[in-house]
Parts: sequence; structure tokens; C-alpha cells
Amino acid sequence: IDFLYHLLLQTGVANIGCGTVILHDYDEHYTVTFPSGYGRSIMSTPWVELGGKVKITCEKTGYYADIDFLTKPFFGGKPHRIQGSLYREGVKKPFMTIRGEWNNIMMAKPANGEEYLFIDVRADPEMKKECTPVMQQGERESRRLWRHVTAALLRNRINIATTAKRMIEQRQRAEAKQRLETGERWKTRYFSLGSDERWYFNEPLENRI
Repeated sequence: IDFLYHLLLQTGVANIGCGTVILHDYDEHYTVTFPSGYGRSIMSTPWVELGGKVKITCEKTGYYADIDFLTKPFFGGKPHRIQGSLYREGVKKPFMTIRGEWNNIMMAKPANGEEYLFIDVRADPEMKKECTPVMQQGERESRRLWRHVTAALLRNRINIATTAKRMIEQRQRAEAKQRLETGERWKTRYFSLGSDERWYFNEPLENRI
């Protein structure tokens, strides 16, 4: 669930929830929370960064990690920085720390060892996103729903983009008002609410491989 808010000339998205990474060869499940996302300088040259605390846990091994995505200071400093600590269950002192940039080079340092290269993200080729053509998408899928806003922004037609955005939001508000008046509940398509009050994807990858 995303909560969108505006801060002066920037936009932030707080990602609430978690994901699961499964290492099938080791039968290990890692639960991962998400950092927040920020769109900076939206009225000049926009750029995106991540910020906030992330926790990674593995129930089977007891290992866990506390990761900080550090946002760029208002004056000076570097963007995209990351630092983290890795722990064993029941041990307060980390057995390894990590620092660097999440989209570049990260270094790791064992508690009783020398620092070494942990990963160079840019060393591997970038994977291109695969997406269904816009007009083959459902009416409410994101790229199709916002296509007029996107087209206007690409042409720097801010007034047209604003009008298209307003029309989408007004329709959503009108539909929400109607559901409230009739007592109708919004029907989800891809996620279902579990007994633990958490939302689960209806077709997780582990059920499709």
C-alpha cells in the first residue's frame, strides 16, 4: 500500500508491507521490507532516490540484517548511499557491516577481517523491463490509465498533463463516493487479505514454477 505525499518540490512514496525472496537450493525464505521512494526536483531536472530503514530476516537460519538507505542531504553529500549490519540470532554485535551505494559499489567488512568488494552492481548488464503494449493492457492498468498524462509530459505540455491527471483523480473520487453511499466494497483483483491482516499476491511465483 502506498501513501503519496508532497513535500515542497518533491514527492515521496512510503512503501508499507514486505516481500519474500526464496533461495530454493537452500530452502531459505527471506522476508524483506521496503525503503521509501522520493522524486526530487520535480519542477526542474527530476531524479529518484530511496530512503529509510529496511529489515531482512530469515526464519530458518535466524540471520537478519538492518539496512539504512541514506537520502542525500539538502546541502552537499552524495545520493544513493547505503549502510547495513548483519546479525546472527541472539547476538547483539553484527558479524559484518556493509557500506557504499546501492546502485554502484558496495563494500563489506567482517567483524574480524579486512574490508572487501561485496558487489559491483554496474558490472552486470542492465535487464530491460518487459511490458505488455499499452493498448493491450486492462483499462485500469497503470501505463494505460495514465497514458495521456505521460504523453503530455513527454511533450512538456504541463497544462494538458494536469488536466488529464485531474480527470483521473476526479473519476476515482466519484467512484469511491458512490461505493461509500451504496455500501459496496472495492473488489481486489491480484491481492487477498489474509487472516493475519496482511495482503497476499494471489499467484505467487513459488506456485508458478
